[in-house]
Amino acid sequence: MTTTMEYTRVATDRLRQFVDENDHLPTPYLVMDLDIVRERYDALRHAIPEAGIFYAVKANPAPEVLRVLDAAGSCFDVASLGEIALCESLGIAPERLSFGNTIKKESAIAAAHAAGVRTFAVDAPEELDKLIRHAPRSTLLVRLASEGGGADWPLSRKFGTTEHAAGALLSRAAEHGHQVGISFHVGSQQHDPEAWAAPLEATRRLRDMLVRQGHDLVAVNLGGGLPSRHAQPTPPLESYGRAIRAALHRYDLTDLSVMTEPGRFLVGDAGMIRAEVVLATDKPSDDGHRWVYLDIGVFNGLVETQEEAIRYRSH
Repeated sequence: MTTTMEYTRVATDRLRQFVDENDHLPTPYLVMDLDIVRERYDALRHAIPEAGIFYAVKANPAPEVLRVLDAAGSCFDVASLGEIALCESLGIAPERLSFGNTIKKESAIAAAHAAGVRTFAVDAPEELDKLIRHAPRSTLLVRLASEGGGADWPLSRKFGTTEHAAGALLSRAAEHGHQVGISFHVGSQQHDPEAWAAPLEATRRLRDMLVRQGHDLVAVNLGGGLPSRHAQPTPPLESYGRAIRAALHRYDLTDLSVMTEPGRFLVGDAGMIRAEVVLATDKPSDDGHRWVYLDIGVFNGLVETQEEAIRYRSH
């Protein structure tokens, strides 16, 4: 099997060749090697065979990327009606979509449910009220908050709820006829393969609580977090697979429908941005620090690099 380092080398070689042979193209642009996307998908299927893959469309919504993953058998994590419509336009069945955004308009919930989407995420009682009204008999995944230790971008405050609050949401959703599950996200660019263990242990406790009430979980969503090889070294995919599978078995969760939501892991090393340096200058107003201005701009593709939260390789 191809290793992560080999993936990156192959992607870089082929993408550099494209850039070198197409010097006439105006910048900025993104070029993707779709073979790498497919190879990453297959590698993840091998590393965690228990898990159904729901590609996070927001990571790269290009139709060409979605078609490759659709052909490979992927499902899709969507965050908006626009992403649902995009998948629909490509012939992707709505039952293969999970509406993973925990904050949705009532009209969006109703429209998604009418389109056939039957899996939704939730992390607040007010959001649960909306889902009970507009997405009857759907599967609701209650999102746990995660500290995100070991991740470049923790996501620890914006999404998710406490274990205690999650228990109340699960109970109420089940009482209203919903199938229920747990989801979480251990943070983007997670460097610790053991980061999934604590939320899976919490999932076991919440499952035990539900069983005592006469209900049960049907699913656990491992979220995203698997890293691409950016500027910092990362453990091999196999180490993540071993750690996650061990935790699933340790907490007796393998009978559930297991999901995972990779984004950058599938596409981050499969593409290259080409940009032009518009200006490089020493700034007296910034203690003489050298500033380099690109034509792509931070808010047109590099927003994750703010305050060096995510560091990309440069060539």
